[in-house]
Amino acid sequence: MKFKFSHLFVYVFVALLTFTACQDEAIDINNPAEQEMIQPNTPLANFMGNVTANYADYDNFLDESSCFSVELPVTIVMGDVTIVVETLDDLEDLEDLFEQYENEDDFFDFVFPITIIFNNYSEVVIENEDQLEDFIEDCELEDDEVIECVDFVYPITFSVFNADFNIVDTITITSDEALYSFLEGLEEDDNALVVSINYPVSLVYANGNTIEVNSNQELSDAIEAAEDDCDDSSDDCDINLDELENLLLECGFEAEFYNEAGELENTLQLHFDESGSVTITGDSTVVETGDWEVIETDLGYKLVIEGLETFGIANGLWLLTDCDDDDEDLEFKKETDNGFVTMKLELDCEGSLDCDAQEVALNLKECEWWIGTDLLSPNYNGPLNFQEGGAVIVGSNSGNEVTGTWEVLLGNTGVFLVLDLPGDYQVLSLDWRFVECEDDRLELVSDNNELVLEQSCDVESDCNQSDVSEYLMSCYIVPTINGYTSPMTYFEFSENNSLFTLYQGDMPHNGTWDISSDDNGVFIFIDFPSSIDQYNGQWYLQDCDDDGLVFNQGDNILILACDENVSGAFDCFEDREVVMCDDDNDGSVAFDLNAIYDCPEDNVTWTFYESLMDAEAETNALISPFVNTTNPQIIYMRVGLADNPSVSEIFTVELIVEDCSNSCSEEDVDGFLVECIWNAVNYNGSDNLLNWNFDFEPNSQNVIIYNNETTIDATWTTSQSEDGVIVTFSNVAGPNIQAITGEWLVVECEEDRLQLHSGDNILVLEQTCE
Repeated sequence: MKFKFSHLFVYVFVALLTFTACQDEAIDINNPAEQEMIQPNTPLANFMGNVTANYADYDNFLDESSCFSVELPVTIVMGDVTIVVETLDDLEDLEDLFEQYENEDDFFDFVFPITIIFNNYSEVVIENEDQLEDFIEDCELEDDEVIECVDFVYPITFSVFNADFNIVDTITITSDEALYSFLEGLEEDDNALVVSINYPVSLVYANGNTIEVNSNQELSDAIEAAEDDCDDSSDDCDINLDELENLLLECGFEAEFYNEAGELENTLQLHFDESGSVTITGDSTVVETGDWEVIETDLGYKLVIEGLETFGIANGLWLLTDCDDDDEDLEFKKETDNGFVTMKLELDCEGSLDCDAQEVALNLKECEWWIGTDLLSPNYNGPLNFQEGGAVIVGSNSGNEVTGTWEVLLGNTGVFLVLDLPGDYQVLSLDWRFVECEDDRLELVSDNNELVLEQSCDVESDCNQSDVSEYLMSCYIVPTINGYTSPMTYFEFSENNSLFTLYQGDMPHNGTWDISSDDNGVFIFIDFPSSIDQYNGQWYLQDCDDDGLVFNQGDNILILACDENVSGAFDCFEDREVVMCDDDNDGSVAFDLNAIYDCPEDNVTWTFYESLMDAEAETNALISPFVNTTNPQIIYMRVGLADNPSVSEIFTVELIVEDCSNSCSEEDVDGFLVECIWNAVNYNGSDNLLNWNFDFEPNSQNVIIYNNETTIDATWTTSQSEDGVIVTFSNVAGPNIQAITGEWLVVECEEDRLQLHSGDNILVLEQTCE
């Protein structure tokens, strides 16, 4: 494995040697043979530099470049999953995960900034994707610049000589980066110190073989041979490092140990624990515990086992050399004084359930999940509703919903659900590791705490507590109890938990209501006076759809449904603004109240009042026409059912009087109309004609009136009268629009807006030049 050291140490050290070493301090005198010296820019120095250069190929699937590697830890985001890559083991597992997306582009994003490390160990901080792409495109790497199939066995020592070949010091090198920096320092040193390697030096090949060399020539030959012939045998094993670690944790293994002659020396049972301990069993009475870890080196994947005495044969640094297609049989080798020992592991179980981070994240967003844990009272059992974008909605014991956050994270020790919840559920704000995953059941642990999530897809989305409340308060509710619907009776549910009923049309009662949930589901609580106590008590939601809600209380059934007649009766009405032209400019106009709304009158009645208090009390109704007393003035209209006036709603009407003293000539009106398109934005206070477009043709009496369905060729003329300009429409044959036929007096004239009167009718045209 390659480690990272600072170049500065080597440079400062060499500089100190240059300025402080002297003849009197020489510890030895030796004239090294020229062929044993390490000289800059020689084939051997270049070979050594290529062996110790940063091997950047191992993460090419991540950064798409052999010129540099990405410094760990690094964080990436894949869909709903955040993955923190902390170790080389994590990187191997990530590579296997990426194979599922090999035909997709841009399926992950780095969390910037990141640091990249070049082959010479220099570093650059990358702030965004564009910078990274620039470095990838600029990558030009010769095939022999990095030799990854052979490693030095450290430590290595160098003797440093001055110009008189006195040994002024010995330098010990313990890593690839330190050796690479030392060799670079020789090239950059102006005093050109003489250094030589203190042999013997050992090298280890990718296949696990080692070689000892005793001269520069032997070292050069050994590196060159490795470059030509090395074989990383673990490449034949289709498993990455995290998969190897997870496989070892899956269950027990039977281990067989063979000496170099192929003779079976021992058979043991091994059980690897995620805490880093390994339990070795030789027979039913002998059990020993040691430590284990999995690492990645330039030679391949290695299993480290140590701390064993009775079963010391299992101790050592084991190189993965082979595995079968199902990854259930693994073969490792280690070198001993008596030659190589082979350890063959055979999986001794039928497999275990895998918790895939992507699948878990997708599954959590399906339906809702009920909680089981000792950290909460049984009444606080959710459910949890995991939303897109990282929000999780939690139902509480009081019936109110609270919102927190969630995230699925893939780490080097497993898949985690990270929760951050408020209020009573704050105790669940932990990093929970998945230990068992089924489609409808998940088991998680955090330290000594356990959490079970069970999926429920039986309840439709419109049956949750929030939507039941919204339905009840959205309309007048007709109650039916045990099949009986009391005539002319409705409930009115309010946000402040008040409940009003007009019972049988003439008996008003006030009560209260509330909504909550428990282990049996969502329920409402109704409390009316004793005269209508048949509706009182706790009612559990049994069924719901757009047609109503069904509740039960033991054997009693209560159906609450919107009164469609009431709900639709008032749809035609709205708060409205009515503008009238003040011809004599005295600020008062007689408003025709009966013409303000064009709604059917067979099932409703409406009356206008000057104050809200009068409208609520139904006193002092206004008579049409009504002359405004202020400008503007708001009046109130009460609309009630014709057969049950107590079922009603109140709307506001704002009366506005405008000064129409501004006038235009006939020539002005003609010029305005032929510019752009005009729309009838107001006809007697309604926008029913808004979809009609008027195209007045210049130098012609033609006007094309059209909408998406109909086109009408009509005629128009203008004339001047004593009262003002008259616009006349004729031949207007079309639904609704024929109402504009006739003469219209221009009472308000602007370049883009005309207000026209014809008797009691008012037409407002506005210009559209888009």
